Amino acid sequence: MDEKALVISIGDKIEAVHFEKEECKSCTTGCAKIKNSFEISNPMNFEIKKGSVVLVRASKKAQAIQGILSLFIPFLCSIAGYLLGPSIAGLFKKTISNDARAIFVLLFLVLSSAVVFVITRKKPMPGKPEIVEVI
Repeated sequence: MDEKALVISIGDKIEAVHFEKEECKSCTTGCAKIKNSFEISNPMNFEIKKGSVVLVRASKKAQAIQGILSLFIPFLCSIAGYLLGPSIAGLFKKTISNDARAIFVLLFLVLSSAVVFVITRKKPMPGKPEIVEVI
């Protein structure tokens, strides 16, 4: 997903903040958003300067990791729910039916999807966002 960002510093590192409104472009006083700056990379060597509005996208590495997390982990956990369902039911001295096995698959799918959702929102993904366009 592409996002607009405002370049606030150029030097050893290029730092930017999320671009909220058109007024942010001419702001000289700064605000609380400046504290939440993030580092970006410029692999295509665009001409940028402080105050430039750029379009940033997650790096290819981060996109690959996000894809693996969001697709394969819930899929593998669903399989685990199918295989572990009888063992879990055995702990409660119950026999498992096909309906109960399906419930375990769905339960493992929902739980793993929730874990993936929380992880991707709380932990920053590896790699720096890349500039894909200067606006």
